[in-house]
Amino acid sequence: MFLLNVSYSQNPAAVEPHIASHGAWVKQYVEAGVFVAAGPKRNGLGGVILAQVASRAQLDDILAQDSYVMTNVATYQIEEFDFKITQPEVAALKAV
Repeated sequence: MFLLNVSYSQNPAAVEPHIASHGAWVKQYVEAGVFVAAGPKRNGLGGVILAQVASRAQLDDILAQDSYVMTNVATYQIEEFDFKITQPEVAALKAV
């Protein structure tokens, strides 16, 4: 499991033209079951994505398709972790 902390590296005006394509990219991977959850930061300067992929290499391939990455308007801080304790509703996310 990976926690992606997305932060704008440019001013919001430079990011704005890429928001729709970034949103479509996120939706694509949510619908594919790769992104478990995603949403904007309350400060409006990025977002957070919870991703479930087999490897960091696979994640890097997915991130390379993001318009934010392709246009260099945001950066990703990536943390890999395993769920150990969860609410029953998300127990399937625990590492085996």
